[in-house]
Amino acid sequence: MCCSCSIRGWLIFFTILQVIGGMSFIVTPWKYYRSRENDLDERLSPVRWTIFTAGVVSFLLGITGLHGARKKNKNFLITYSVGSCLRCFGLVFLTYYLPPQLPNMIKAWYEGYIPLHTNGRDVVPGLTELQTTGECCGLFHGYKDWGSPVPSSCTCYPLRQGSCVFTEHGFVYKQPCMDLIVKIYMDMNIVRNTCIFYVVVTAIVMLLALVMTRRIQKASSAEVTMDLSYRNAPNMEMATTPQAPPMLPATQAHPMLSSTQAPLHASSYYQPPPPYQYDGKH
Repeated sequence: MCCSCSIRGWLIFFTILQVIGGMSFIVTPWKYYRSRENDLDERLSPVRWTIFTAGVVSFLLGITGLHGARKKNKNFLITYSVGSCLRCFGLVFLTYYLPPQLPNMIKAWYEGYIPLHTNGRDVVPGLTELQTTGECCGLFHGYKDWGSPVPSSCTCYPLRQGSCVFTEHGFVYKQPCMDLIVKIYMDMNIVRNTCIFYVVVTAIVMLLALVMTRRIQKASSAEVTMDLSYRNAPNMEMATTPQAPPMLPATQAHPMLSSTQAPLHASSYYQPPPPYQYDGKH
């Protein structure tokens, strides 16, 4: 019983996370993967719809599994298991489809941080370190992405004329950092690793749903067997209890005997007393 409750609890926990993850997948492509450039935004349109569809499917599957786990409904759990299996194939498809689109997704995401001195507070610490080690400045258009002022991490030595450009802020790196950022993300294989993680979690939750379905089926079979046993118990009791002789109806009662036949009939039931012998004493 405790093991069954544990499986049900874990299944509810994972399905709640799946519902939340599906909602985030629905919102993310429309909030972060929109570009100011019409050409880039047009190329991202299939990506947005793909991620949006994956989010809707994940959300609906999570609701189905959550309802099945809470109500212990076998049909909903079976539907969730089949849907989770299909979801694994969808995640494998995303593993091959999304990595080539990752550079466009990253560019659209970082466009929202320009100008950096006002909108880029979340990325400034990491970008400043990257500008120093990677010898780059800004994201897309060099130092212009910062607005004013330009941080000291963009300062370039004049002797390196090939990588420096002279501006009103002095010598700065002319190479933007976006290409380097894209390379870092591609080397991390972040899309592939994320999809593999979701495949493993989906397989675990699908296994939990199948185990819970099997236990619900066993419990239903046991209840049916017990119900049949209770129904057959009165019949078995009547079969083993000795029955009283049936009462004859009034129409089949024994006929009345005459006065001469009554003693003969009674003698068949009662033995006559021994004959009286006189011994001469009384």
